[in-house]
Formats: sequence, C-alpha cells, structure tokens
Amino acid sequence: MSGAFSTAGATADGQGEVFVGRLRETDQLVACAAKARDGEAWLAVVEGEAGIGKSALARRTAASLRDFTVLWATGDPSETDLPGGVVSQLTRRVDRDVVAAFPLLAQDSMAGVSPHAIGGQLLLLLGALQESRGPVAVVVDDVHWADPLSLQVLGFALRRLWADRVLTVLLTRSDAERTLETLDRLVRSLDRAVRVEIGGLDKDDVARVVRRLVDVRPAPGLVERLHSYTRGHPLHLRTVLAEVPVPTLQDEAVERWPIARTLRVGVTSLLDRLPPDSVALLEAMAVLDTRLPLVTVAQTAALLDPVRALEPALTAGLARWWPTEPQSPVALTHPLQRDAVYDAIDPERRRTLHAAAAGAVGTAAAWAHRVAAATSTDPALAAELERSAYAEAVVGHNALAATRLLWASSLSVDRADRERRLLTACAQSLLTMQPLAAVKLRPRVEECAPGALRTCVLGVMDLLDGRFVAAEARLTEAWREALADPGSAWTAVLAGTFLTVVTIRHGRGAETVDIAGKTLATGDLDPATSDLTRAVLATGRMWDQGPRAALLDVAHLPAVAAEAADHQLDTLATRGVMHLFLGRLPAARTDLATVARRDQQGAGSKLSHLSLSMLAVLEYLAGDWNASESATDRALAIAAIQDHVFGDAAAWFAAVCVEAGRGQWEAAQGHADTLSRVTETLGSPRTETVYAALAQAMLAQARADHAAMLRSLEPLIDREAADGDERIRLRFKPFWLWQQSLLVEALTGTGQLVTAALALDDLRAGYDGTGYLRVVLARLGGRLAEAQGRPRDALAIYAHAVTGAPDEGGDTAPLFRAMLEHGYGRLLVATSSGSRREAAKWFKSARDRFSALRAAPFLERCDADLAAIGLTAPAQARSHAPALTERELSVAHLVTGGRTNQEAAAELYISQKTVEYHLSNIYTKLGISSRRQLAGSLRTQQPETRRRPD
Repeated sequence: MSGAFSTAGATADGQGEVFVGRLRETDQLVACAAKARDGEAWLAVVEGEAGIGKSALARRTAASLRDFTVLWATGDPSETDLPGGVVSQLTRRVDRDVVAAFPLLAQDSMAGVSPHAIGGQLLLLLGALQESRGPVAVVVDDVHWADPLSLQVLGFALRRLWADRVLTVLLTRSDAERTLETLDRLVRSLDRAVRVEIGGLDKDDVARVVRRLVDVRPAPGLVERLHSYTRGHPLHLRTVLAEVPVPTLQDEAVERWPIARTLRVGVTSLLDRLPPDSVALLEAMAVLDTRLPLVTVAQTAALLDPVRALEPALTAGLARWWPTEPQSPVALTHPLQRDAVYDAIDPERRRTLHAAAAGAVGTAAAWAHRVAAATSTDPALAAELERSAYAEAVVGHNALAATRLLWASSLSVDRADRERRLLTACAQSLLTMQPLAAVKLRPRVEECAPGALRTCVLGVMDLLDGRFVAAEARLTEAWREALADPGSAWTAVLAGTFLTVVTIRHGRGAETVDIAGKTLATGDLDPATSDLTRAVLATGRMWDQGPRAALLDVAHLPAVAAEAADHQLDTLATRGVMHLFLGRLPAARTDLATVARRDQQGAGSKLSHLSLSMLAVLEYLAGDWNASESATDRALAIAAIQDHVFGDAAAWFAAVCVEAGRGQWEAAQGHADTLSRVTETLGSPRTETVYAALAQAMLAQARADHAAMLRSLEPLIDREAADGDERIRLRFKPFWLWQQSLLVEALTGTGQLVTAALALDDLRAGYDGTGYLRVVLARLGGRLAEAQGRPRDALAIYAHAVTGAPDEGGDTAPLFRAMLEHGYGRLLVATSSGSRREAAKWFKSARDRFSALRAAPFLERCDADLAAIGLTAPAQARSHAPALTERELSVAHLVTGGRTNQEAAAELYISQKTVEYHLSNIYTKLGISSRRQLAGSLRTQQPETRRRPD
C-alpha cells in the first residue's frame, strides 16, 4: 500500500512537508471534498496506526481545499476530561464576531449543556460559514483523544448535515477500541460516509523518501532493506535515515545497521547525538506534552537560549515550530516520539521537570504535573486534589472530578481515604453516563472494603451493563444502608437516583414514590438533581395512582410554564406528560414546548428527548402531523447520541401513529416491530410494553381491523368475572384513558357488546369531562349504541357531540372529530332519519379534516361510503405535483408559520443551508416561487398512501 511521509519541522498547515504516495487515499478524500462542494455533506474516517501518516494526509488534503473554510482540532490526552474541548478548538478558528451569534459555542465552559443543544448551534455556525464563505472542512486529528461531550456533539451534527457543503475528516488510531466502536456506529448511520485505511509506505515510496531526504539514488537492495526493516512505517523510516550515515546506508556489506528496530530506541539514539541543551528542551516538551510558547518550555527546562537549543531538535525531526504564530509555540513532532523522549528521562530529572512545569502552566494543568512530581504518597496533595475534585463536580465537570479523585487515591496513605477516593471517582465517572473508564476499575472496586458506596458503585455498573436484577439488589442494599448513616447522604442520593431507574422501568410506581421521597428528604441534592428526583416521584405516582393524583407532586411549579426556572424543566416536562395523558392538549403543549425551547437554548433538561417524544405524540392527537414527524425525528436524533435505551419508545410510537394514519403501512409496521423487539430485548419493561402494544393497536385502528386491535391490547389486559360477565381491566394507569378508548372500540368492533359496555362505563367513570376525549367518548358511545340496535340513541349522541362548542374540546383532535362526523353521516343515511343534505354536510366536514391531515386510509373509507350511497363530496382542487417528503413538510410547516430560515433551522436542528435546499425543492415540486404562495399550495396537496421517504 502506498504511504505518506512528512519531514521535520512541518507546520500545522502542512508547509515544509515532503509528501509522497497516498494516491488512493488522497483520491478518496478529494472525491469526498468534490461531493461536499456540490452540496452533499460527507464524512471520511481515516484509520491507521500511530505515526503512519494520517495527519500528513489530512494536512495535505486541507491545504488543497483553497475554496473551503478549514476548521481544525486535535484531540489531546490531557483534555479528555474537559467537556467540549475539541468543539472549542474548532470554533476558535472562526472570527469571534461570527461565533458570538451562537452563545453556547462562545461561552468559556460547555459543562452541563446538552450535546444536542451545542450540536444545534454548531450546525447553525456551519450554515453561516457556508453562506458567507462557501464550503467548510471540519478536521479532527487524534479523535480518539476527544472528550466525550465533543464526540457526542460531532455525532449529532454529522447526522443532521443533510444538504450542506461540509466535509468532515476524523483521524483515529486503528487500536483505539472505544472510539472505533463509536465511529463505526456513526459511519453505519450515515448514507454519505467512507472509511480510509492507512498502511505503511510501499517500496516505491520508500525510494522517493530516501531520494528527498538524503539526496542519493538508493539501490534496489537498500530500498528492500529499508522497507523490510521499518515495515514502511514513515516515522521509523525517518528515524533510520536521520541516524544512520549515508555511507553506512549504501554499504551492502553492512549486514545490520547500528539502530534498533523499535522507534523508541531509535529516538533514544538520536537524543544521544544532540547537544545537552537540545535534549533538555525536548525533555521539557515531552513533560509538558502539549503545544506551548517556546519561552514556557525554556522556563521549564531552565534554558537561557532556547532558540539555539531548538535548531538541532528541528534538524533531527523531533520538534515542530510555528515561528509565525504569536509566542512561537513548539511541540514534539509526534506522540510516539514524545513517549520515547519521556521514557528516556531518568526519574529524578522527570520529577524536577514536572515540578517546574507545575509553576509554568495554568492552575488546571498544574495538577497533573504536581501529581507526576510526587515520588511517594502525599496526604496533603491528595487532600487538595479531593477538594478541587468536589469543586469541579459542583459545576458539572464530573469526568475531571473523577480523574483528580483517582490521583488523590493513588497518593493516599490511609486505606480508608484511598478507597473512598477511588469509589467516589468511579461514581463521578458513572454520572457522566460514559461508564467505560469506571468499568475498567471494577476489579479495584471489588477489592475495596464492604460499604454502601462500594455496593452502590457496583450496582450502577451492573445497571449500565444491562444486569438489572443484580443492579437492583445492590442499589437497594446501598440505598438502605446509606439512609441509615447520616454521613452517607451523597451515597443515598446516588443509589436512590439510579434505583428509581430500575423501579420505574418496571412500572412499580409505589416503590418509586417511596424511594424518590426518601431521597429528597436527605436534603443533599442540588436544585437540578432535586427537580429530577421530584419528576421521578411524580412519574411513580402516575404509575401508581394515575396522572390526576400525580399533579399534586408538581404543584410547586408556576402556573405559567414560561415562568419556570431552568432547574425546574424536568418537573415541567412531567406536568406536560400528565396533561397529555388526561387529554388536556393545550396545557400539555405549553409545558412540553417550553421545555423543548429552553433545552434548545442550552438549559440542559435531563428529560429532553422524552419531552420531544411526548410532544410528538401530542401533535399527532392535536392534528399537526407534520410537527409530530419533526419532533419524532429530533427526539430519535438526541437519543442516538446519548445512547438512551429508555425513552425512544415514545418517539417510535408517535412515528407509528402518523405513518399508520397516513397509510404508510411498511414504515409504520417497521417502527411497530422495532418497538416489539426492543421490548423483548429489555426483558419486557412496562413502559416499552405499553408503547409496543399501543403502536400495534393504532396500526390496526388505521386499517379498521378490530380483531387485530384487540389482539394488540392483550399484553395490557387483565380479565375477571363480574356478575356472570367478563370484565376487562387495563393495568397501566398513566396511559389508561388512551388504552381504554381503544379497548372499547376493539370490543365493539368484534361484537363483544356486553364487555364493551362495561369497559365504556369504566372509561366514563375515569374521565373528568375535559379535553379532546369528549369527542372520543361520544364516538364510542354512538358506535356501541348502533351495535346494540339503538340507532335513535346513537343519533342523539352524535348530534349532541357534533354541535358542541369548539372550546369544549371538539376541535382539538381533528382525526377523532372527523371519525365522529363520518360515523354520524353514515348513520343518518342508514336510518333515513335525516336528509341526504344533512348527511352530506357531515361527510364533507369529515372528508375535509381527513384530507387536511392527509389521513389516506380514513379518507379512502369516507370516499367509499360516499360512493356507496351515490353521493359525491364537493370537488377539491388536486395538485399533481410530487408529494413532499417528511423533512420538506417539516420545513414548510415552520416557514408557513412565520419562521425565518435561521429560526426554522434552529428548531429543526439543521443548518440554514439545509432549510434553503428543502425550500428550493418544495417550490419546484409545488410550482411556486415564494413563501406567500406556500400555504395555499400545501392545502391542495392530497394524501399519499405510499409517499417516498427522504
């Protein structure tokens, strides 16, 4: 395979490099850039071992993209605990005035901000750059060292780059297991992504490198030996060429060159030939391990003339220098060389350099050097580290807190201190929901002395690993033990918080209320955690006693959603869900939309994806199916980057409702089957069980298949005998009203009229008379009366409902209102109790509502009933334009609502460029040329039963 080679002293933009080969890999990246230039966002993941030439290839490619704005960042092992570090590097490449328009990107710290909120603003920034400067290239070198938040932000943004002139290049080592798994998932999720694998130099390229660096024409035998000796590894090849004299290289009588086959030993040999001041400068660079001003490195090395010391290091290919930048920063050329130089430093010299580095760098970076300078246990430093860790944890820097606590543990003398700090470090790491680092410490955790914190940490590890039974046992034990110890309040909060995840997953509402209540009573919670625990308590009450009773648990919230504080968003979202389950759609929308808007602005709701999912369900009921699809899309995008297992079910359910309602049978069945598979995989947790059953029932309802509806609801049903009749009761209280209405419809449709009547009585008893369910109850009551042979009663029920005032709930759920009107029209014709004109009136009203929703199967049945009685609905203008896609409809919905392109982009988590692209397609399809014409054209769009996805 061909390779690339970079000479010493190359700058970040690639100037001064010798580049050979890499024709295939270069062609791949150039092809991706060309597609990006034409409006297709592409991702290229470049993989290879350390030192193989990934960075040289990326720099070479970036230098050729003269019409691109290039944003470059490099992952740094010293910054893996700093939230948003890589994203901040990218945005530092942009004018401050431009970044200032996106506050989440401009702020000093991104800790505590949701990755999708930052990702949304990164998308807007990329859109703004495209608008003003043309295509954009985002390059992240050493992405395996990127902090978890930056990885999530990049993953979210890349999945939302739909029609953008953006090329993203991510460089990673082929042995970086954690990052490769993340990148592999990302590549599989994108339609426009390519993997570029980098190997060693081939023989021809080795010959080219030799000619350029040693100014000789190498004999074939020399090339063979060099290729075999270095395996074509560019960095190792450079080390050989720098150390072995030309005559020795060319002397075929020399069977073995005087240099070891390992790069590290080769670097050590180079150091032996350098002046002492140059070695001291390189040693300081290795200890500092980041790009810093030359004066700072000289201060650490105690050198008076660093420029003179730098020249031999540059010539040897071990250092890089950026003389045109302010403060003339320097760094070692490659991490492998840094490791070799660092390993060659004797222990006492290393301690001295780290002590000097601690005084030369900032406070945050100094901690690592102080730890490295410690030659034994240091109780005082350990205590300082522990205090600084708690300070970082308070502001949301949990990963950084975990690192400092691990350092403190290693410096502790007393076993109790050492183990407490180790366990607390694991707990802080687990709170980041990126548990890999903590899980690796499990053997050390298991060796700790028994105690509540140890048991709690092991329980959380079990939970995140999917071992729910073991997790519940350990977390319960830890929670009870910690509650009994006044000094273990923090452990009780940690154990209680995660334990409620287990209990609510299984719908054990009373237990959840008890655990959350006692956790709150510890009084050791910050405002945001306290609000989340209140939300969990309310949710438990909802499972135990229903949403109406649970409203009391959120009575502390202001009545006006906009007045809620940012730390109250989790309970506000929970209140919105309660209103939704009670059928109070306007109140639910106000709460849930407020949470979504604040979260988008960076407030950091922990229930953001679930709030969007429930907002999607609400929009389905309220009749804004385009908004429902848009909210579903965003909810699933958020869940994807946060690896949520719980909460996706509501989004999939909302998708099924709209797809089934529009007759998109394949898509709806696919989402319903996904829900069923997830339910089985997770061991049938109650929340997922309900959504899976309801999804299948909604699909059957759209098909008018009542037998299938009843089969779908079976997992939710308890049957019991009552006075000789079978009574069916539904188990799950949060969803009870929705479930019960579907049950009554299914029983009536399958002729089980006695059972249906009992179920309808239960529904009436549980309904408080508010919201859209007034229409649902009327339709169900009328249908049951028809089935029982009481047409006059049915007509009276229908007539009362259709003539009700809109503010009584009749117009808040247009699908159910249309189904009611359709049923009324059919009965008027069947009984001859009203004029054909009256029947036609209600048929037309129903048809208009179905058409506005693009509810194809319902519309087809309405048209079939009209045709069967010889009636024809008033002709409506039909558009022959191609149907709009879901994404186009989402954009059109917001634009017709008065949003600007940027406002629409922000709400949809896309770029302005994507909005413009979709608007262009919309105008072409509809044969229009302006926003003013858009609303009218949308009304002429007819429902499609087989609309193509994007």
